[in-house]
Amino acid sequence: VPPNDTLRKDARAIVRAADRFGCTGLNLAAEAELAMDGITKENAAELILFADGTNCAMLKEAAMEYFVANAQDVMASDGYREVTESNKIMAEMMAAMAAGNKKRPAESSDSDGGRDYKRMRVATLRQKLDVKSLDVDGSKEMLVSRLEEADCDVIEVE
Repeated sequence: VPPNDTLRKDARAIVRAADRFGCTGLNLAAEAELAMDGITKENAAELILFADGTNCAMLKEAAMEYFVANAQDVMASDGYREVTESNKIMAEMMAAMAAGNKKRPAESSDSDGGRDYKRMRVATLRQKLDVKSLDVDGSKEMLVSRLEEADCDVIEVE
């Protein structure tokens, strides 16, 4: 993994290259760097599109949260015009706005043993996948699907 300053400076290019060559660890490190340090009102909309196109679930989640908290500023950015061309992304952004700026619990307290994966944050989903020695890369929908399939496999074995 390159030094943090290299990750920060070239994170998008690193994500693309790591994704192309199947370097999951490098991809996740660059994605985390973008999510922690790189979201601004000028680039939040672009990062939502980038994250969606590269299956960077944690980055997309962080950029969406930034959008919810700073909607007016993000909507005034140049990148927002590109977002308006994607009905799918616009629907996701509207759903995020409708949900408000509520912080979801990292773990579900449902009676199903904490298996309400759709409500969990990406970092929590990745931790659960890692514990089960499953692939931690992909969109949030892919992560949820993997965990649900693993749960079904466990139920079938029992």
